[in-house]
Amino acid sequence: AFKQYKIVEGLVKKASTIYISTDYDREGEAIARSLLDRFRYSGPIRRVCLTALDESSIKKALNNVKDGKDTVSLYYAALARQRADWLVGMNVSRLYTVLARDVGFNHTLHVGRVITPTVALVCQRDREIAGFTPSPYWTLGVNVSVQNGQFAAQWIPPEECSDEQGRCVNKAYAEQVASQVNGANAVISKAETKPGKESAPLPFDLTSLQQYASKRWGYTAQQVLDAAQALYETHKATTYPRTDSRYLPESQKEDIPDILQALILSDQNVSGLVAGADPHRKARVFNDAKVTAHHAIIPTPARTDISAMSEIEFNLYDAIRRFYIAQFYSEFEFTKTSIEVQCGRHLFASAGKTPTKQGWKVLFASDSESSPKDEGEDTDAPVEQEKLPRVSQGEPALLNGAELANKMTRPAPHFTEATLLAAMENIARFVTEEKFKQILKDTAGLGTPATRASIIQGAVDKGYFKRQKKVLLATDKAHALIAVLPPAIKSPGMTAAWEQELEKVASGSGNMSVFMKQISTWICQMVEQLKVAAPVLTKEGGAMAKAFEGAKPPSHECFNCGGEMHRIKGKNGFFWGCQNEACKKTFPDNRGKPEKRIAAEDCPDCPDCGSPMRLRKGKAPGKKRASKFWGCTAYPDCKGTMPFKKSDFMD
Repeated sequence: AFKQYKIVEGLVKKASTIYISTDYDREGEAIARSLLDRFRYSGPIRRVCLTALDESSIKKALNNVKDGKDTVSLYYAALARQRADWLVGMNVSRLYTVLARDVGFNHTLHVGRVITPTVALVCQRDREIAGFTPSPYWTLGVNVSVQNGQFAAQWIPPEECSDEQGRCVNKAYAEQVASQVNGANAVISKAETKPGKESAPLPFDLTSLQQYASKRWGYTAQQVLDAAQALYETHKATTYPRTDSRYLPESQKEDIPDILQALILSDQNVSGLVAGADPHRKARVFNDAKVTAHHAIIPTPARTDISAMSEIEFNLYDAIRRFYIAQFYSEFEFTKTSIEVQCGRHLFASAGKTPTKQGWKVLFASDSESSPKDEGEDTDAPVEQEKLPRVSQGEPALLNGAELANKMTRPAPHFTEATLLAAMENIARFVTEEKFKQILKDTAGLGTPATRASIIQGAVDKGYFKRQKKVLLATDKAHALIAVLPPAIKSPGMTAAWEQELEKVASGSGNMSVFMKQISTWICQMVEQLKVAAPVLTKEGGAMAKAFEGAKPPSHECFNCGGEMHRIKGKNGFFWGCQNEACKKTFPDNRGKPEKRIAAEDCPDCPDCGSPMRLRKGKAPGKKRASKFWGCTAYPDCKGTMPFKKSDFMD
């Protein structure tokens, strides 16, 4: 990287005019301008406003170059955001870390504009689940026999015995209905059949690709980002992945034949799928108005070696190419049938969906490939039967096989990476302040497509989240921190308020210095208020003391000084560290417990040469796992070994 930096620096010093062609947004502007400031460049600047890298888009951008003065405000907005994030992270993180230490929690607390509201989301969901009280409800299904066959139908409970979701909560009434309708005559009160169409899913942006891969294969957001980056940089197989758009510019139409041909040259197995595509089809994916700094993730016109891809890379590549090919297939067509059955005053309903033309769905073996679901997702949704018999309104029917089922209400599920990514992208749904809702709807939400994966992974690494299969759970540390933070820090509203001011800076109507002064004043006020409140917060029974009581890490008496040791996660795994400033000894971790180091005088002598032995670890021949053994310190001159018996060194 430094070598490339020096090359760019040398070129800038030779240049009479600089053309900036990074991403046409705040952060793209900041990358270029930061370098130019560092190089002390003071010459003319021009701006190339690129949103795609195909030949036609590049020509169009070069014919509409802007003066650098027209876009410098984007740089100021990015700079303001960077500096404000740094100020919050440095000051508020330090502030709460010090307060937590006063109540015996000796670990760093990380507070940030994006990570903290994300952690708060998961904490809130976990609290809702923990405090949820399930309540019973009843469903009633029947078989309906008509002239042309039979079908299943579900009872529609009346309002007087239903909750807000239309579920029957009166057991006695449900049992009475089941008894009354079993074997009873009924009539078809409604029979409606309508044709329907379903367009192909749009190509992926980064967030939708991460959600899809999490649901289908269980990949983490970071794994998907890394693999998508490799497909782009290493394999040249797909386009730039860090995009928030699922659309393509009109100019990309020219590349359709080349991309489809490259897919066949790269993998003959898709030749049949490509053969069914119509490159001339008018596809909704082409929409200049909905393309941001980058377009959707699609295959490139370059031939690629799929055998060089890892399993995760190929899985993502296969999904990306299928979603692209799908744009040039016809719509999935079906007939949708709705039937209502009246039995006295009791109403039953059934719905069916019969495919009439597969269209783009031929590209996928099942709906779980084109639209995967998390485990347990939509389990309470009514099931659409594939085919219903032909019926007519007023036709007589017979009900039988009445089956009453007792069910329990369930809380919203724990967040998975897929659902947390969706929540971060659509954070406005979780905001109660109306003034912030629209701002967050109009922006990217919490984080950006390029940063959300690292935010989630960062929350895991910092000890705020723990993974349990696909589920993300908040830790005691997370709950403790969120419990003591003020709403302004943990609410997405702060992002909305900042975004409002940063947009003014970006458009030129706001001032970066004014914004930074507001942030600095706010932080100083918060620090001063907490300084005054600290004695009350940290005393026994105070808010900080209560919150962090259950979040303290495991402890053990130090083998060296008798002080308190904590289990700490380092770059090479866990270890134990003494908290006594005068000691600071560390000890290895052995399955969650500190392991006492064996003193030199306790080490045995080599049975072969008499030299002292040292405890070592390695694989014995024929063994799958490494184990400890005594090895001679005179190695390689002496290769004497002895088995290590832990029991010999236990108190």
